[in-house]
Amino acid sequence: MAVSTSASSTLPLLSLHRAAGNPNPAALSFPSPPRAPPLRSRVAAAAASAAPPAETIPDMPEETEGTGIPMPSSIGDDGEQLAPKQKIRIKLRSYWVPLIEDSCKKIIEAAKTTNAKTMGPVPLPTKRRVYCVLNSPHVHKDSRFHFEIRTHQRLIDIMYPTAQTIDSLMQLQLPAGVDVEVKL
Repeated sequence: MAVSTSASSTLPLLSLHRAAGNPNPAALSFPSPPRAPPLRSRVAAAAASAAPPAETIPDMPEETEGTGIPMPSSIGDDGEQLAPKQKIRIKLRSYWVPLIEDSCKKIIEAAKTTNAKTMGPVPLPTKRRVYCVLNSPHVHKDSRFHFEIRTHQRLIDIMYPTAQTIDSLMQLQLPAGVDVEVKL
């Protein structure tokens, strides 16, 4: 629907006018807003200035009936550039930060040597598990020890992997304190 504006209908959003010669602040007047034309005349004006049908406009994606949302099949090549067909997602977990950082560096170096594009490491939120233990099993219920375990997580995406990329990742020797989860 095309909307047309004319120069005569534009008014400032707020303009204060003082009555002539009266500096009294109670005598402020506000301009009245312009009245909109009736709904029937707006619909007729919109129908008269309607755009040509969708067949004449090039590169117009198919739309679902009445929603204006393009169908997934009409996205085409642009969708493939945004989301690659093949992607390896590696999620690393560890209790110790230097260990997980070294593992991330090894994975990224192995992927870069095979000309694969990498994204990350993305630090995910650290999970904390707190355990509350009584000091004495029979008395002193208010005296307790608190122990906590922090699990640090990193996420690495490898775009457009090749067979050499997968082979180099399989040959990596990662420390025992790092949990590796791989999704294709």
